[in-house]
Amino acid sequence: MSGPRPNPGHLPPEAIGKRVRVRLVNGEQHDWPADGKGGCNWTITAHPFDIAEFEVL
Repeated sequence: MSGPRPNPGHLPPEAIGKRVRVRLVNGEQHDWPADGKGGCNWTITAHPFDIAEFEVL
């Protein structure tokens, strides 16, 4: 990938089975599994802990 991309509101196909670096709406950054147990919640709910941007690692 070429830099962070906006959260599409659902699991992006290119992230399936991979880890992602996310920036949350509140500015925090984390590296998490994109899916599966302990995976990201891609739903956009207007909450400060929503994913704003992601980058596949």
